[in-house]
Amino acid sequence: MASSIYGIAVSGLNAAQVGMSVTGHNIANASTAGYNRQTITQSAFEPEPTGSGFVGRGVQVTSITRVYNEFLARQVQTAKSQDGYLSNLQSHIADLDNLLADPTAGLSPSLQDFFRGVQTVANNPQDTTARQSLLGLSESMITKLKTVNERMTTLRNDVNTEIRSSVASINSITSQIAKLNEQINLAKGSSDGQAPNDLLDRRDQLVKDLNGYVKSTVIKQTDGSYNIFIGNGQNLVVGTQSFTLGAVQAPDDPSRLDVAYQQFGSTTVIPSNLITGGSLGGVLEFRTDVLDEAQSSLGRVAAALAQTVNAQHRRGQDLNGQFGGNFFQIPVEQTSAQYRIGANSRTLTAELTSDQPFIESDFNVAFDGTNYTITRLTDGQTATATPAAIQSAGGQVAFGVRFRLDGDLAAGEDFGVSFLPAASHVLKNANNKGDGELQVSIKDSNQLATSDYEFIYDGPDYRVVRKEDGTTFNINASTWNTPPVVIDGLQFRLNSGTMQPGDRYTIQPTRDFADNMSVMIKDTAKVAAAAPIRTSSDTASIAVSKTPTSAGTIAAVTGVINAQGGAAAKKIELVFTSASTYDVIDSTTGNTVASGQSLVGGQATYNGWTVSIAGAASGDRYVVDPRRNTGSATISAGTVTSSPVDIDLKDPVSLVFTSPTTFELRDPATGNVLQAAQPYTAGGDISFNGWTVKVSGVPSPGDGFLVEPNAGGKADARNMLAMGELQTKNTLAGGTASYQGAYSKLVADVGVRANQVNINQEAQAQLLQQAETKLSESSGVNLDEEAANLLIFQQAYLASSRTIQIAQRAFEEVLTIGR
Repeated sequence: MASSIYGIAVSGLNAAQVGMSVTGHNIANASTAGYNRQTITQSAFEPEPTGSGFVGRGVQVTSITRVYNEFLARQVQTAKSQDGYLSNLQSHIADLDNLLADPTAGLSPSLQDFFRGVQTVANNPQDTTARQSLLGLSESMITKLKTVNERMTTLRNDVNTEIRSSVASINSITSQIAKLNEQINLAKGSSDGQAPNDLLDRRDQLVKDLNGYVKSTVIKQTDGSYNIFIGNGQNLVVGTQSFTLGAVQAPDDPSRLDVAYQQFGSTTVIPSNLITGGSLGGVLEFRTDVLDEAQSSLGRVAAALAQTVNAQHRRGQDLNGQFGGNFFQIPVEQTSAQYRIGANSRTLTAELTSDQPFIESDFNVAFDGTNYTITRLTDGQTATATPAAIQSAGGQVAFGVRFRLDGDLAAGEDFGVSFLPAASHVLKNANNKGDGELQVSIKDSNQLATSDYEFIYDGPDYRVVRKEDGTTFNINASTWNTPPVVIDGLQFRLNSGTMQPGDRYTIQPTRDFADNMSVMIKDTAKVAAAAPIRTSSDTASIAVSKTPTSAGTIAAVTGVINAQGGAAAKKIELVFTSASTYDVIDSTTGNTVASGQSLVGGQATYNGWTVSIAGAASGDRYVVDPRRNTGSATISAGTVTSSPVDIDLKDPVSLVFTSPTTFELRDPATGNVLQAAQPYTAGGDISFNGWTVKVSGVPSPGDGFLVEPNAGGKADARNMLAMGELQTKNTLAGGTASYQGAYSKLVADVGVRANQVNINQEAQAQLLQQAETKLSESSGVNLDEEAANLLIFQQAYLASSRTIQIAQRAFEEVLTIGR
């Protein structure tokens, strides 16, 4: 009996001791991350049968279990993944938002200053100080563009650094989880299947930490091991084996790192859109959905600014009387993409040569029936090429350009050549099998999207995929073989080599475009503020007649007299002193204003007009009567509309009304008709030789107007005014946005996204806190509760000790009786 009581007491003592140890362990780990409180499970020993019934044999501790709610733990892991994603996304977007919205660091002030400089030159086009100020403000604007782009590039490099760091942390965590899987199984095997609670807690905490980096899926196996997957099924942990991720150079863009799955010696890149959640998912989304588009949007503004300002500047005239060249220097494509097809449907290609200096200019290639004349329009310099040379494999090199023609032209046919801006990056995929070099240029910045593209050769056909929305443009082989192919304002052609089926190219049309920009003009005289043409409304038409006694004939050669000649024109008589000499008499005063004049080629010229006289004899008299316009029609100043600039732009042209509703275009020097009678519409466009004018009002028959070179037009600012109008003109996004509008939209889009992420992150932080609170309430350590448990086990321990004392005294009493 005493032995039985003693054994029961000892079992109670042991159970209470275990209880105090577990409680003390809970108290000690109250602040340990991921610790779940533990409890003991007790059961009575199997009772001993006696004649009086079953007698208890005490208590035993059957297990020490942790209080763990798997459902709540999964909620915490999910919330942790989403919080890590939003927190990291918020941090990176905030950096970009602060950059763009900063009034001192952003582009807006510099863009406004540039156009303020344009306006200053327009107000005083001859002022060298104003011109120098414009060039200085242009340099400042380019510097600001480059600064903003460089800071975006820094953010992109930070993304690469963070990818490396995150991948290393993930690999470390998964390696530890795999080792814990092994340790847990060994521990269970050595303890009759009892759970090693602390190891389980450590493993669950690592899973939570893993979700802070990337969203993961945990599959619990029958032996208690965790298998962990990410993405679309990439297994990072399988039992006791872990697999690693790598930060590898993207095959389609060597400047960026991708996350790759590495298994059994092979490396497979995981598409960024499949890596969701956690800080890694956040930084990848920032790069793909925010930074890429923002940097491309900035580059689109730069590309549109460069292309449109350059095009307008080339339509102007500088202080030297030459056509303007490019205002901004930018990379141009090796092969020209703008050309005119002649009647023989020939194609001209123009390639830059690496060993020749090149001035960015429009060019004209014209055939006179014998040779070709290549004219650089910025300064009018010419070079001659024979048909054999320009049609040879090596072409004709002139002004740093190699010109090639694929056949004969007809006399009088010509080509206009203008080099297009090059796309910023055309990246050949590292896995391509062919050696084809794809060439992409910006044909129309107005049609540019803020997206990257992928060019794919399927064999025999081709595809272009707009990455931002997945839109696919199919190009059949026939279309590709008759270049150029234009999509979204981009021009595609094969520059050299051949493609193999499956070859891919990534095109980043405008990213980093600003880095390659600079101000090309260094000489203030080469700022093309003026328009190269002018029009005259104070012209005079020529009426000619002869006296009845004159034997010869007289005919007007000049269509109209220009403003300078017409201002001094008066009615005169030509009085012949011989068959080839004459005096000029003022019909109004009778005074001789010029004597002893000679016919030249049968023509007489005076005061800006030319007439033809045939069969004159001594004593013959002919009357030349310059007549001012008598109708109410007026002519506009005219604009240059061709691109590239037409080489005939500055040729004088007279516009003569043959009736109130029809007009002809004539050569004012010869009187030859350049364009037959056309119907007249008041206010309508009249275009010729690359210029456009408008005539308004009601003309009278014989009224004339003159379009002529703007000789000496140094005070003219029409081209600079046209450049200034570009500030508010919608030249981007299909004609829906200006430079400032497009940049403002970029700032607004990033700001709105930043605000949305801020709101979502704050809400997610609350959700994470709530989930962790629930888990803590369910399985965390409550020090008050543990203190109470400690007292309970202490009392049980003391009671069991007292029972032992009593049992021992009873046993001693029995011994005393026996003595």
